[in-house]
Amino acid sequence: MDLFTESKLSASFPGLVDICVTDDGDLVYAILKDGELIFTREHVRETEIFSIPERKHFPFELSRASKVEAFFNYDDVYLYDDVLEYLKRFSALDDEQWSIVAHYVFLTYLHDHPGIDYCPYLLFNAVPERGKSRTGKSIIYAAFRGIHLIELREATIFRYCQNLHGTLFFDLMDITKKAARGNCEDILLGRYEKGSRCNRVLRPDQGPFNDMEYFETYGPTLIASNEPLDKILETRCLPINMPNIPGNYENPRPEHAVYLKERLTAWRAKHLSAAFDEIQPIEGITGRLWDIAKPLFLVSRLVNAQHRILEDAILAIAGEKDQSRKESFEGRLFAIIKEITDEKGQADSLEWHITINEIRAKFNQGRPEDKHVSPQWIGRRLKSMSLTSRSIHGYSEIKITALEYETLLKQYGYVGRESANPTKSLPEKDKEYQEHLGEVGSGRHSEHERPAFNSPEEREFYDETVQTLREEGGRSEDEIRRMADEALEEWRKYDDVPF
Repeated sequence: MDLFTESKLSASFPGLVDICVTDDGDLVYAILKDGELIFTREHVRETEIFSIPERKHFPFELSRASKVEAFFNYDDVYLYDDVLEYLKRFSALDDEQWSIVAHYVFLTYLHDHPGIDYCPYLLFNAVPERGKSRTGKSIIYAAFRGIHLIELREATIFRYCQNLHGTLFFDLMDITKKAARGNCEDILLGRYEKGSRCNRVLRPDQGPFNDMEYFETYGPTLIASNEPLDKILETRCLPINMPNIPGNYENPRPEHAVYLKERLTAWRAKHLSAAFDEIQPIEGITGRLWDIAKPLFLVSRLVNAQHRILEDAILAIAGEKDQSRKESFEGRLFAIIKEITDEKGQADSLEWHITINEIRAKFNQGRPEDKHVSPQWIGRRLKSMSLTSRSIHGYSEIKITALEYETLLKQYGYVGRESANPTKSLPEKDKEYQEHLGEVGSGRHSEHERPAFNSPEEREFYDETVQTLREEGGRSEDEIRRMADEALEEWRKYDDVPF
C-alpha cells in the first residue's frame, strides 16, 4: 500500500459530528467513534489524512468543544422546549407551525443520517414586512452550519453544498426568476433528495468524460420569497404562512443561538448513528408530502415534543395542497371528469369511457370564445395526468378504470386518503422532474425573461402557451416568448373562468 504524504482539507466525512473551536481558539474535529465523542485536529483513515480548513471558510458560528463534550454526557430533556422559546423571541406563528419549524431545526442536524432520504424545504411566502427574513434568520443561526444567502450564484452554492453540507437560507424577492437567471433551477429542484447531483461542463477542451464535473447538492433549505414559487419546486416545500401580527420582536443575531447550537451539536452526536424504527404513513398524508414530512416524524421520536401538534400541522398542509390541486388546470379537468362520471352513473363501473369533446365542452362553458381551449390542449393535460386518449371512429376519448378513478379522487382531495406504501410513494426521479429539467435546458438558450406572474394559474397558462407555440414550429425562441407575453396580457383581461 502506498503511503500518503500530505493531508486533504475536509469539513465532511462519515462519523464527523462537526468542527468545533477549543478554548484556545484552535479548530478541532468532533468525531463519533465507537459511541464515544473525541476531538482531534486531524483525522487519519487507511489511505488518507483529513485536516481542517481555515476558520474563514466557515461563514457561521462554531460550537465550543468543551460545551459540546459537556452536553454529550448530559440528558438534555428541555432542549426542544428551549429551541421553541428561542424561536418565539423573533417572530409570531401559530403552535402548529412552530412545531414544524422547531422539528426542522433538529432535522438539519440529522439530515445526513443513513435513515433519512429526503429533506423538505421550509417555504416562507408572503407580502413584504411579514417577518419572513426575521424568522428565517432566527432558524438559520440555530441550524446545522446555517448560511444566509441573498443571491443565487451557482459556483458559490455548489461549494457550500459539496464542501460544508450545511443549511442554506435563500432570502429573495422572486426566487423562481433568480434561479432562472443564475442557472440554478436544477440545484433547487434536486436539493431535497439525498444523493442528488448536478453536472456542469467545465473543461470542454479535455474531451468526453473529462470535460464534465458532478456536484452534490442535497441539504436542508429555507426559502423566503415575495412571489409564488414554480409549482414543481413548491411540491418539495412545507409552507409556513406568516401571520399579520406586528410586534416588538428581538432582532436575530448569530451569537444569540450559539448556546443552542452547542446543545444541538451534542444532540447530533448522540443520535448520528441511532437506528430508526419503521414508521407507517399517517392517514391523510400520502405521496410526496409523506416522503418529505416523514423525516420530521422520525426526528420527533428523538425529542421531548408533543407529537400530535406536528401531525395536525402536516395534515393542515395536506388539506391546503388538496385545495391547490383542485384549483389547478388538472384539478379543474378532473372535476369535469367526476361530474360527467356522476351524471352517467358510471362511478361503480370497472371501466368506462369519456370523449375529449365532452370534457372540452364543459371546460369552455362560460368562457369567452377567444379563450376556448383546443382538443389537443385537453389531450396534453389529460396525458400529464396519466390518462391517455385514443381515437375511435374519428372521436378521441379516454378510458378510465375504477383503480385509476379511485387514485385520482384521493389525489385531488375528493375522498378520505388511505395510507400509502412509503417505499413507492416517490420515484428516484419522477417524470415531472425530468420534464421540468428539459424545459430548463431549452430555456437557457434564450435571453428573453419570463414575466412576473400574479398567480400559479398565470404561470401555467404562460408555460402552456410557450409549449404549444414550440410544437407548431417555425418561430425563434424570442418570438415564441413575445407571443406568449401578448397572450398572457389578453388572458388577464378576463376574470370569469367558471371554476
